[in-house]
Order: sequence, then structure tokens, then C-alpha cells
Amino acid sequence: MRTFTTTFINIYERTIPRLVSMILLTVFTLASMVLAVHLTDVQQVKGRIVLVTDKSAEMLPKSSSRLNIAVSAEKPPYSALVEQKYDAYVTIGANGDYQIQTLRDDDYKNMVLTLMKNPDAVLKDSKIPRGVGANIIGFMMMFILIQVFGSLFAFADDKEQEQMRRITAAPVSFGGYLAAHCAYCLSMFLPEYILLIILKLWGFDIGFTLLQYAGLLVVMELFGISFALLLYTLINKPDNASMLGRSIVVLTSMLAGSFYLLSKKNILLDLIIKILPQKQLMNFVEYMERGEAWHHSFSIIYVIAVSAVMFMVSCSVLRMKYMKRV
Repeated sequence: MRTFTTTFINIYERTIPRLVSMILLTVFTLASMVLAVHLTDVQQVKGRIVLVTDKSAEMLPKSSSRLNIAVSAEKPPYSALVEQKYDAYVTIGANGDYQIQTLRDDDYKNMVLTLMKNPDAVLKDSKIPRGVGANIIGFMMMFILIQVFGSLFAFADDKEQEQMRRITAAPVSFGGYLAAHCAYCLSMFLPEYILLIILKLWGFDIGFTLLQYAGLLVVMELFGISFALLLYTLINKPDNASMLGRSIVVLTSMLAGSFYLLSKKNILLDLIIKILPQKQLMNFVEYMERGEAWHHSFSIIYVIAVSAVMFMVSCSVLRMKYMKRV
């Protein structure tokens, strides 16, 4: 316990020169979370429609979560469609049928017609949109995994400067030393969790409970810690390990659909995407939104298992490299 406490405090003291860069990355992560909450509301809207009629508003269709309907006695200029101020103009024919004018294709026209008749209609071939919870996790995932590499700077420096050999030779607990680095990494994500608490208290819909977010964030962060620790262990130069790791994180997070769903209907690419831990985590999050999480628990178990394997490999390599030479 003494090794853990001493190392943990020491890491925080060494953080001061790096404070600005860490604050900037934290700000980017927090901004991505706020953006996810905002975009979840925006993406549900399928169109901004102008209903051109002089009939009483009480007799007309109302705006819904998918159609934003404005009523006007006069048709707006055609240029408003070109400038994308509106997506379509709808007029009512003599027989009561809707007539739609839009610059978009016939599929969109048919969708608007369907929603005008029935706002709750199930659209053909429409995918279930992600909820706010999945968007928050997806938007923050890449930034959190990148931030882990910066949070393990003390471990990387100790290894590069040969301090690791002195640590393993000293009468201290090597497990406590590694645990302190992991705890430090986890503590660096408190601002993100505090933001979730603030959003919840302000009445925003954040998708999941705070306890569920805590579990998901811990799993995500432990995966990031295991991956970063493995690269820092296997690659001698910390800068090379960090650059490689961050590049892999950006690429795999994009492929996993952290920001948007990606599918090129390519068998090889789809297989690669399927085995990515980030993809399995996003799958589990989406199952959670539908209330089906525990029927698909393999996804979260897969992420935990991959993290455990990487962490154990890192520990084994470190012990062989340092402890057996003492």
C-alpha cells in the first residue's frame, strides 16, 4: 500500500509540467460529450417542412420528433429550398391529398408523405437511430483512448530512463507500482464523469444511469490502459509507442463507428471491424439502449477479456525484462 500511495502522489507531482496539454485534451473530450447530447436531438428530425395552406392550424398535422412542420399561407421562395433552409414544401390538394415539392429524391418525398399522414409510422428500411447514451460513449471514446497514452507518461519515462530497473531492484511492490499508474489514469477521467452528473442534474437526457456510465467508462479506460501499457512495454521509445498507439486508436475508433456507422459491405473489412474491441463495446452500448444487454453479454466480456490478455502480456514481459535480471 505504501508503494501505491507514494507512486500515485509522485505521478501527480510530475503532471504539473504537462498540465496544459492534458487540460486541452480533457476540454476536447467534454466538448464531444456536449456535442453528442445536442446531435442526438438534431438527428431525430427527418425534415423541416413548410405546410402551405390557409386552413386553421387546429385541423393540420402537428410537428413531431421527426418532422418540424411550419404553417404558412404563402409558399416561401424556391431559393429557400436551394439554401436548405427547408427540406420540402407541402400543399394540400382539392381532394385533401398532400403534394410535396423538394429538391431531394423520391424516397425522401415518400418518407415525408408517410410521416405527414402518420407521425409514428415505421419507415421502411430505416435503421434504429442511436440514442444519446450510445452517442456520448461513441463521441468520447477516441478522445479517452488517446488521453490514456498521455496519462501513462510517468510509466513510459521510468522505462526509458532506466528507472524501472531501480524500481524492480528496490524492496517495493511492483504490483503496487503498476496499480498506482492505473489508478492515476482512471482518476484523470473524473471531469468527464462530473460533466455527466451536471447534465443529469440540469435535466438533460443522458441515456443511461450514472452507475451504468461508471461501469462503461471503467471498461473503456481499462482497455485503453492495457493497450497503452502493452505498446509502452514492447516499444523502447515512448514517443514512437505513443504516436503508433494514438494512430491505431483514431483509425480503429473510426472503423468501429464511434462517430457514425461505417459499412462498405466488404467481407474482409467487415470482419476486421467486427473483432475490434471498440466495435464490440459500441454493440453492447446499443443493446443496453434497447434493454437487451444481458442477452448479448459476449460483447462486453470480449472487451474485458482482450484487455485482460494485453495487461497480462505486459506484466509478463516486464517481469522477464527486469525482475529476472535483478
